[in-house]
Amino acid sequence: MTDPRSTAATSRPESRDRSGSSDRLGPDEHPVCADPTTPLEVTYYVRDDVSAPSRRQIESVERRLDALARTRLVAEIHTERWPPRRHAIGSEADVVTCSALVDRLERWADEVGCSLQPAIRRRASESLLEDEPSDAGVCVPVMLLTFERAGSESSGLAGVVPYTVPSEAGGTTTYTVTDWLTAAERTVGTDAEVSRDRARISALQRRT
Repeated sequence: MTDPRSTAATSRPESRDRSGSSDRLGPDEHPVCADPTTPLEVTYYVRDDVSAPSRRQIESVERRLDALARTRLVAEIHTERWPPRRHAIGSEADVVTCSALVDRLERWADEVGCSLQPAIRRRASESLLEDEPSDAGVCVPVMLLTFERAGSESSGLAGVVPYTVPSEAGGTTTYTVTDWLTAAERTVGTDAEVSRDRARISALQRRT
């Protein structure tokens, strides 16, 4: 499963009308959080049941995030598996389910005037024939990033990737995890490339 970028979608993203909100994203703010005023705390959500190509893609993103963590852009990185579909018998009541996490992500999308579709999809019913781990009515992507401002008094989300916004041509544009990584690496210039080179050298040294 890949993480493609699409600019030819015909439907507009489903988000509430918040045209009067100052929180809405402007044309020059995409992808979100690529040039923050303060360092970011990044949470990297991944799925377990993925193909070999998707696993390699997950590992590639991990390496790029590790490199960014050595720059001024990223303060911390947390890698998490998507939460369980529902509370297990005997589990703690405060354990976050996949549906509850998606609700939080969608609130951010509503506030800024974008959509998390098609990366996250709501379904009317659950089919045992569908090869996707999902909460009842929720399909999640192979990978997703969330951002919070490091050291900020506010505990709210600063961004989620991937996300979709309306394009000037009347279609939509989806900003993917890869798009964000590329923009973030461009922001810090050669810092990320140097860190990635050091990571490769360290990996080679461990093998010898």
